[in-house]
Amino acid sequence: MAKDNGQRGEPDASPRIMDDGTVILAEPVELPDVLDMLVVGGGPAGTAAGFRAKELGISALVIDYDDLMARIRDYAKDKLIYPSYGGGDGMKFPLGDELVRKLHFPPLDKDDLFLTWRRFYADHSVPARVGIELVGLEHADDGVWTARCWNHNVKQEELIRARHVVIGVGRGVPRRLDIPGNVEGLAFRMADAGMYLGRPVCVIGGGTSAAEAVIEISNAKVAAGDETPVCWSYRGDRMPKVSKALADVFFDAYMGNGNIRYLPKSNPEAVVEGEGGVDILQIRSAELGADGKPMESRLLEFGKLDCIACIGSEVPEKLLDGFGIRMMTGGKTNKKRITVSPLLESQLPHVYLAGDMLSPVYLETDDFRSDPAGFKEAKRRGNIKAALRDGVFVTEVIAQRLAGKSEIRVQLEFADDPPHDVQEAAADAGAAGRQEAAASATLVQPSPGAGKAPQAAATLVRILPTGVEADEFPVAANAVTTIGRSGCDVSFPEDTALSSRHASISHGRDGFYLRDEGGSGGVFLQLADDKPVALEAGTILRIGQQWLVCGGNGAGRELVHFNRAGKEVGRYPVGEATIVLGRKAPDVNLDEADMTLSRRHLSATARDGKLTVRDLRSTGGTYIRVAELVRLELGSQFLVGQQRLLIMPRAEETVAEEVRVDADRAAAFESSQSSVMVAPRLEVDAGPGVTFAGRDATCPFQAGQTICEIAEANGVEIVAECHAGVCGSDPIRIEEGAENLNEMSAEERDALEDICSLEPGSHRLACMARPSGPVTVTVLEE
Repeated sequence: MAKDNGQRGEPDASPRIMDDGTVILAEPVELPDVLDMLVVGGGPAGTAAGFRAKELGISALVIDYDDLMARIRDYAKDKLIYPSYGGGDGMKFPLGDELVRKLHFPPLDKDDLFLTWRRFYADHSVPARVGIELVGLEHADDGVWTARCWNHNVKQEELIRARHVVIGVGRGVPRRLDIPGNVEGLAFRMADAGMYLGRPVCVIGGGTSAAEAVIEISNAKVAAGDETPVCWSYRGDRMPKVSKALADVFFDAYMGNGNIRYLPKSNPEAVVEGEGGVDILQIRSAELGADGKPMESRLLEFGKLDCIACIGSEVPEKLLDGFGIRMMTGGKTNKKRITVSPLLESQLPHVYLAGDMLSPVYLETDDFRSDPAGFKEAKRRGNIKAALRDGVFVTEVIAQRLAGKSEIRVQLEFADDPPHDVQEAAADAGAAGRQEAAASATLVQPSPGAGKAPQAAATLVRILPTGVEADEFPVAANAVTTIGRSGCDVSFPEDTALSSRHASISHGRDGFYLRDEGGSGGVFLQLADDKPVALEAGTILRIGQQWLVCGGNGAGRELVHFNRAGKEVGRYPVGEATIVLGRKAPDVNLDEADMTLSRRHLSATARDGKLTVRDLRSTGGTYIRVAELVRLELGSQFLVGQQRLLIMPRAEETVAEEVRVDADRAAAFESSQSSVMVAPRLEVDAGPGVTFAGRDATCPFQAGQTICEIAEANGVEIVAECHAGVCGSDPIRIEEGAENLNEMSAEERDALEDICSLEPGSHRLACMARPSGPVTVTVLEE
């Protein structure tokens, strides 16, 4: 008998689930006794793996200890999920067939994403089971893995056999509560259960770390003769599942101690000031009726310091270690990390690790028996697009192995390459206008430039998605520097969106020129802010997740609009009167749901038969596809594959003009951060406080405030996503007053080193640095 397992009283939006945890599918699927692939974890990585397996005809089953998309389900209410969370805005959605493409999304409310993706499983008959916990792996002589699982629905062990196992259980980090009030000082981990004696305590979260905290505090209270309760707040309407390893000890605590109280369907609501100036955390809890549905709600209050928000989980080291998958200490920083092969295969044959457990850095090796000091440190952005990429990638690997291939080669395609429909429309428009004078000739052909003085070679800088500098590469003087995936002067072997030879930069007497060498997906040059550029027919523009193609001729110029999937959605005539296009523009709204667009993104006008566009200082920028060759000015940025590159003067040339060059770089670092909300700048008179170099702002602060909070409170533009020192989105350089900052934590140091590639000390994270005196800082990205 099936039962509805909807999370929010919306049975029509959620798949029905059998009593044993099996998701009921629109078209039943009969799985073989030995699966091609068992996917452990129903988050983004596991979902992408299961969906790609369905497309490739691979027999696969997705299992999850809690529920499909449980972590997204447990995000704060009304939270928007951004594809770029964690700094991955430059990353692309992986392409598969129609089913995988359904996982591509704009910024979306977390409940919509959670319910929609869960519904996809049923509607498209992707086999899945929930409440199934992997507790052991055993390898047979025939190469088949036996997964020992505990079914929390029927309370019994089950065995699942599979040729390949993908483990994508994720990893979490303590997350800031997104609620009104001052959340500073709220604990995210339990350090000492003895700290919570003598008063009611509230543990927030539905995962293993929350269960462990409830058990330890409950036991500590009993041992001390403390009769005050431990309240467990969680969003679901059922008691959270406790892992098999904790089941017995939790049962003993719950039944024997008598001090554990459940708060189902509850949410942190706000932090308010109570009597005596003590901060109070308010919890909104719904009463449940006999049918299990919420009735009226009540508001509970706990001292803020008596609450623990266990809204993240630890790296699953104990789980992996129990399977025989060991974290290893190595790489250039000699840190303990998850270690996999380039195929994301673990030390166990045909067992793969995918998803956020690999973030922010993992070790990669072709030989697990070699010296770990020589293992490669691979950085991985902790966002949904990266997880989707992992899921599709490992499934492609498994498909090739099942086909008997001895040499595995996976070439992923990505969604924001210009779709074929866009390229075909551009070709048609180009042919129609080919007889006209090309107003954008300077964009596609070098100017003669004869007789100019020789120009020195430059430096090519790779810009991370967060906007900070990473690697530097020399650009050869009076020669050609090639860029591609392999065998080039500048190579990015891990970028599967690059062709072997994708682009090149030539240097000569008249400067630098960027050439498209025919690479898949093309080469895109960012237009300078507020500088008009004339386009020829067929030119492709990339703005946010939208595509525009210049069409028409003479007085009949137009911009043809394609969405990110390559489907034509509109044609906009362009005449002598300037029109403004954007997310919420006065003339043309391209896509109000595309948060990577600025409200007023660019303008267009057509005069004397020439169509001219101008970027209106948009957040994400406007990019023009290079037709063949383009003049490259120092300070220009361009895109090839997944790489954003900046061409700068050689270091020795910038010394005499250090201040000017730094200002140029700061302007160049304006990146496409989809979650940035820019507040009006607040001019503050100089005085003791935090000075933001280059922003003409010195801001006062209160004790305990972070530099990020000071900036946000005073309208200084800054990007900060997690506010917990883990995503690395808000690095700053300390110009003066480092001695007036709090001590750096190990987590902040790791984020600076691993994610930002910056030196701790001279750099800090704005959301973690708290000043106690005058400080001058430079915000490195926006």
